[in-house]
Amino acid sequence: MKILKDHPNIYRELEEKTNYLRDNLHKVFLDAKIPFVINQFGSMMSVHFSDHAVSDFAGAASANNEMFKKYFHAMLARGIYLPPSPFESWFLNNALTKKDIDYTIEATEESLREL
Repeated sequence: MKILKDHPNIYRELEEKTNYLRDNLHKVFLDAKIPFVINQFGSMMSVHFSDHAVSDFAGAASANNEMFKKYFHAMLARGIYLPPSPFESWFLNNALTKKDIDYTIEATEESLREL
């Protein structure tokens, strides 16, 4: 807590990293022509394979969760451990580098080609 108190810029950095990941995943999903929704608040985000807004459990439950399962396992095979359920959020941390985030984006491109 002291580190966060002494370095409040961490919150801004985290949000910038999350925005970068969200924006680039958005492009990847569009290019793959797969219906998706990315929700994001600060350094927390969620990805749903859906053609409608996801703002509650019912919306998440009606998404293509079989596709999420395949995506999760494809990413895991590439060394990216995402939350294993489409009902969970991704929480980024400040230890992630731009290289780590770029690798996640590249792994998503590869994973979607295989799905």
